[in-house]
Amino acid sequence: MTADKKRASQRIHIEIPVYIGQEVLVSHDVSREGIYFLSDHLFAEGGNLHFSLGFDHALPGKPIKFGCQGEVVRVEQLHGKFGIAAKINSLRLVH
Repeated sequence: MTADKKRASQRIHIEIPVYIGQEVLVSHDVSREGIYFLSDHLFAEGGNLHFSLGFDHALPGKPIKFGCQGEVVRVEQLHGKFGIAAKINSLRLVH
């Protein structure tokens, strides 16, 4: 079974800001259950991940930010960076 057939929800290829601590990254794709992004830093597979997603242009003049808690499910080396796939366990509207 391929990875696409295992996924419970469809991924959308979209670039949105991913905030992890002081670092601002960009998503490669997102689904309602997970996210994939590239980072210069190595994350531990199985480790907890706290991050925010920014939707600056969702509503004119009113940026939206979601706080997320997740788990790193896969780490791969890609073009001198680390590709991080994470499951989103909880999501809350920050503003």
